[in-house]
Amino acid sequence: MQLSWDDYFFSIAKTVAQKATCPSRKVGAVIVDPKTNHILSTGYNGAPRGTEHCTDACANRKSGSDFRKCHAVHGELNAIINAAYNGVRLDGSVMYLTTTPCLFCSRAIINAGISEVKASSKYPHDDAIDLLKEGGVEVRIITGVSWASIIGEGS
Repeated sequence: MQLSWDDYFFSIAKTVAQKATCPSRKVGAVIVDPKTNHILSTGYNGAPRGTEHCTDACANRKSGSDFRKCHAVHGELNAIINAAYNGVRLDGSVMYLTTTPCLFCSRAIINAGISEVKASSKYPHDDAIDLLKEGGVEVRIITGVSWASIIGEGS
């Protein structure tokens, strides 16, 4: 059986997340042109280029607080930055995520012109989802993704 496009891009987001250098959470993002199904950009959470990676102090902080301990740029923002760095327009694109974005990334998603966010899990930032919707970004949380069947684990 052939994978659906959603399952395909979610599997890539999960693989991209494995490059994350953040010790507290691994997040992957894939931005796609919905007309051609071509990947425009990817990103994972980690320290900015040429800087020190996050330490265990980051992993031991409460999520969404004490940002001085965390050096990571979120996967969503890295995907947007990578597109800009490479001169790729994101108007009307779809972002696939391993989890819904935070409030800061939601702001960047709206301003980048991304029209839809599809996530395979929900991060506890309802205000971020509300902001995306207010900004005209469609949000879909697709929790039925079976990673084992997609990447062939257990077969």
